[in-house]
Formats: sequence, structure tokens, C-alpha cells
Amino acid sequence: MSTAARRLAAVAAAALLGSVLAPGAATAAIPDYTTAEAGNPIVDGWYADPDVAVYNNTFWVYPTTSKGYSEQTYLDAFSSTDLVNWTRHPNVLTKANVSWASSAMWAPAPIQRNGRYYLYFAANDIQNNSALGGIGVAVADNPAGPYRDAIGRPLIGQFYNGAQPIDQDVFIDDDGQAYIYYGGWSHANVAKLNADMTSLGTFSDGSTFKEITPSGYVEGPQMFKRNGKYYLMWSEGGWTGPDYSVSYAMSNSPTGPFTKLDKVLTQDPTVAKGSGHNSVINVPGTDTWYILYHRRPLAETDGNHRQLAYDRMTFNADGTIQRITMRVKDNFADNNALGWKTYGGAWSTSGGRYVAGNSLGGKAQLDTNFGDFSYDADVTVTSGGGDAGLTFRVSNAASGTDSYNGYYAGISPAGRVVLGRAANNWASLGTANLTVTAGTSYHLRVTAIGSSIKVYVDDLTNPKISVTDGTFAAGSDGVRVFNAAATFDNVVVGAPVGAGVNVAQGRPATGSAACAASEGPEKAVNGSVSGGNSDKFCSSVAGAWLQVDLGSTRSISRFELAHAQAGGEAASMNTKAFTISVSNDGTTWTQAVNVTANTAATTTHTVSGVSGRYVRLNVGTPTQTTEVATRIYELRVFS
Repeated sequence: MSTAARRLAAVAAAALLGSVLAPGAATAAIPDYTTAEAGNPIVDGWYADPDVAVYNNTFWVYPTTSKGYSEQTYLDAFSSTDLVNWTRHPNVLTKANVSWASSAMWAPAPIQRNGRYYLYFAANDIQNNSALGGIGVAVADNPAGPYRDAIGRPLIGQFYNGAQPIDQDVFIDDDGQAYIYYGGWSHANVAKLNADMTSLGTFSDGSTFKEITPSGYVEGPQMFKRNGKYYLMWSEGGWTGPDYSVSYAMSNSPTGPFTKLDKVLTQDPTVAKGSGHNSVINVPGTDTWYILYHRRPLAETDGNHRQLAYDRMTFNADGTIQRITMRVKDNFADNNALGWKTYGGAWSTSGGRYVAGNSLGGKAQLDTNFGDFSYDADVTVTSGGGDAGLTFRVSNAASGTDSYNGYYAGISPAGRVVLGRAANNWASLGTANLTVTAGTSYHLRVTAIGSSIKVYVDDLTNPKISVTDGTFAAGSDGVRVFNAAATFDNVVVGAPVGAGVNVAQGRPATGSAACAASEGPEKAVNGSVSGGNSDKFCSSVAGAWLQVDLGSTRSISRFELAHAQAGGEAASMNTKAFTISVSNDGTTWTQAVNVTANTAATTTHTVSGVSGRYVRLNVGTPTQTTEVATRIYELRVFS
């Protein structure tokens, strides 16, 4: 959450949240997830700009109601003791309780002090100093409100240092001093709040507002403190566009200076777009952190169609934040199926599972667009003689047995695994014999990389079906039944995994200056070795290097390098001396491989205890001769 220090005080410095979240439930688990394990979005409805507080051992989320400005006349809240099950509290603040507010009530920021609950908000979207509006403060005796205007006027109702008075966040430091951070129109200010939390103080130089705008800043500042360091996060890009994103800075002072370090959350064209305006959740008594933000589903074009989501936030040893991955999971522990869209059949949630009644082809799809991936789920056929399983690379979904373009892999109590392709008709791609017992759960995995499709059932090492079919390259993921009823659980979709998966393939690659434009670093991660200048990374720079971003930190079992001879060139051109290093942040590196006298065309380097997000090849001696050009046809990394 933004303002971690003051919000931890709200739980009276509880040692472990697991022992205090619910009275009488001392064994409750501490929320320790890789993402929203029960699925993003976390709540139903269009919401944006979430902020978080921990009150009375409960997480409280206060978002903007994402509608047209004239309809933004109220604020809802959501509460949870476990970050899984959420209760909606409607109308915690309405314009009826703020005499000067008429519309555009935005970005509530909650805080507790002196036994009272404060909610800071923006209203009226003022465009100049002649308009009435800006940042207000409301107060209540209960986290669920009702909140009422505390001072009868805006707390900040003018432009200072060019900052539009919107998007406020409030932080109380360890010494008790409270600060308010705010600003739109690409300017950010900080001011002191007095102990009454309803008036502004001054800095030692007599000023009330200090500009702290970092590079790239647009709006949505959020402040938190960890291990003595102050973190300022903010949003960049346009709020209706796919480029909306989150960057951050660190400082030794709550007033900066704040120098941008990195953009840590951006859209993912496989998962969601327009990700931004965040806050941060710290589970009290732990070093477990999440980024809470809004994002827009891939299929939505309305700028106000935004939803609340959270993902794990991880820190490097030096305190910097690792880039955040939007993960796709749903274990249905909240007994809802938010984010799923059904096409035919009967669908419900019960007992922490997604339940499909018997139908001839009922489907439920996520709004994803994965091309290369591994898709895992637990599938139980409960009745019927047909099959149930996973759909993937789907487009044009509609009600009807084979009314979609894409693939399907399923299991049947008739004793088989099936894989096929649909395009308003059915084409079988493969079958395998397998004993399937109705009422028994089976773990299905589909791994698709390019035209290679593999289907696994329980045994995740040896595929039951392995085929080549490149008809459909990307699309949504879902579940399906055919002449059967079934339940689904523990859905996970992400980057390809498995001993035989090259996790570097197709990932962003950089390197030293290439010999020619057609010989750039991307050629070393394209998954092929075809020979000639068309399919290699070549660099004549002394100390040539090649780096690939795996997208997230991965455990690594081996590296492979295809050198010059693998692409059809002379053996004398094989790389002679090189190292391979890994890094979690792209700055601090750990050497994993050191080769001084290679002559082989392809080299394999098995490692243990190695992990990282970034892999870097550094070349010492490029060839077996005096030739200075490094030639790498493929860098493969296996997780």
C-alpha cells in the first residue's frame, strides 16, 4: 500500500497478520501469493485508482468509480481479511456529503489518525484557479463511512507549481509527520499536513508546496517506506491508452529528490492494457508486498472500462524493485469467475471450483492473447461419456459445439486424451490412450511454442500428445466440455515451462554493435539455426556481448550456444572463450559459466542453483583465429 508505515500502525504493530486477521482464527494463513491467486480482477465492476489501508486487521481498498465524469458522484470501498474474499461497501462517500463537489470524484486516499478515519479525494476536475474544486478531506468514525466533508471547502483548491489538484496520497512518517503528495498535468507536489489532518503546514523555509516532479511523471503519486528508504511511484502515459504505466524513484528523504529508476509495470499484450495508478500492499509484520492497480481488459475499448488487480512486488538486495509480471491464475477460492466469459453451457462456481454442466461444447474464456505459453489446470470429468479440457489460441468464440477458431485438449472417461483444432468444424490432431476415472482430478498442461503443441496429463515430463500445427498463432485461453459435466481448478497461464522449453526464445535481446543490420541480437533468440548471415548475431566489437530478458526470474538448469559451425560456417569461427552470467535486475550479475578453450559447434552448459531474469553472454575470444567477429546463431536457456 502507499504509505506503508502509517498504515501498519493501524494494526497496532501486529507481529504476524496470520494470527490477527480474524478474531478467533489464530491459524489463518498469512497472504503470501504470487498474484491474485483467485483471479484478477479481484472485484466485480468498473473501478480505477485504488488505494489501500489496513484497519482493525482488515484490508480496505478505496477506488474511483470508473464512469463518465458526471456519474462519478460517489465512492465505494471493498474490505477483505485475506486478499481473496472481498465485501463491497457502497457509497462510503457521496457528493451529498460534500457541499462543493459536483462530479469527477477521484482517487480516494485513506488514513487513520487520532481514532478517526480520513478519506482524501479529488472532485470537479478543475482546469483553472477560477473554478471550484480540487482536493478535499472527509472524515468518519468507521472505515465503511459514511464519510462527511471535514472542512466545508477544498483542502487544496488552486494550481501550485503547475500541478492540477488531483490524485492525492497521504503518508505519515515514523516521526509522526504527515505529508500529502498529489498532482496532475505532469507536475507533482508534496506538502505537510498538520496533526489535525485537515490543514496544511509549512516547511522550514516557510513554503507550503514543494515540487518533486520526476522525469516522465504524469499523475498518480504514491509514497511508501521500506527499510528506511522512501519510494515514490507514479503513472505515465495516457489514462485511456495502452501506454499507461507505473514508474518509481527512491530517496533518503520523504521530500526527495526523486530520480526515476525504472518503469516497473506496463501493459502486457497477452494479459491486459492500460495498467497504472497504483498503490502498494504490505502484509503487516512481513516483507510481502503487492502492487494494486487498475487495468483494461484486452477486448475493451471504452476508456472507463477499468478493473482492479494486484500482483506480487519483489525487491532486489539493493532495495530496487523488480519489474512486475501480470500473472494469470484462478483457483476459484473466492467462489466467483470474474474475468471469464461463457459461450453456451451452464456455468457456476462451488466449493472453490469452476463447474460446467453437461453440454455439447459449452466454453468459458479468459480475455487473454497468448501465443507461446504453458497452460495448466486441474480437470475433473464428473459425468457423461464425452470429454472436458482446455481451449487455447482461441478467437471468434460463440455458442455452439465447434463455434470458435482455436485448439482444444481434453480427457475422457472413455479412456483417451484428445487434441484437435476447431474452425466451426472439428479436425482431430491427435489422441492417446489414458485411463480416466469420472470424479478424479487430473492435471492437464498444454505447452505451445510456435507450431509445436504438447499435451501432458499428470506426468509433466512426457507428453501424451505432441504435434506440429501452426494454423492459429495466438488467442484466448479457456475451458470446455463436450457431452460431459466437469469441474476446473488451479488455472495458470504463462510463459512456457518444462525441461525441454527454451525460455529465451522470442524474448527481447540486446547486444554490442552488430556487423550488419541483418545480424542483430534478435537473431540469436529466434529459435532457429538456418545458416548464413540471415540467422546469426554477429558483432566485431572487442568484448562483444549478447543479453536476453526472460521476462521474469526463472530457475535455470542449462544453457546452450550454437556457434558459427552450427550455422554452416567454418569450425575456426566457433567462439573460443566466453562467460554466461545471470541477473535479477540487469545491474548486479553472477557468473554461471566460464569457458576458455571451446572448439565445438554447439556447447551445452548444465548448471544448478542458478536463477535470474536476465542472461548475458560476454565474449573474450571470438574465434579460433585472429578473426574478430563473434558469431552466435542461438542462445538457448532452459528452465
